[in-house]
Amino acid sequence: MKWLRYFKNRQGGQALVEFSLVSIVFFVMVFGMVDVGRAVWNYNTLAHATREGARYAIVHGGDSVDPSGPASAYYTAPNTDTQVTATVEQFGGGLNTSQLTVLSEWPDASNLAGNSVKVTSQYVYEPIFNMFGLVSFTMTSSSTMTITN
Repeated sequence: MKWLRYFKNRQGGQALVEFSLVSIVFFVMVFGMVDVGRAVWNYNTLAHATREGARYAIVHGGDSVDPSGPASAYYTAPNTDTQVTATVEQFGGGLNTSQLTVLSEWPDASNLAGNSVKVTSQYVYEPIFNMFGLVSFTMTSSSTMTITN
């Protein structure tokens, strides 16, 4: 009967079961926070790259030596400028360029000083840990500036 008392007071199996249940929740939370952190970092990078693309467009206005926008060799109507797109991709370090879309618009239909330019970038974010129910989604950033040159 002594051996029965020994096994009755042991709780090693109970601790193992509790650890298993708690560790699953803990690791799901940790991996979720890692993916949310990556999403915030990707959005910040996208916003910065979009601002730099708009900056490129305003500095390279119609009076520039190498203009962007309407009436330039890099512009394809209605909303694509290869130089602005290349600038966004250059500043979008860490972003997968195959999942990046850049739209460049000149609302006044002119790239002369005083007019505006709007650059909109979209990026499809795919979480690393999509096995936990996280799904890919599209991030959008837009920047509107006035052409200075």
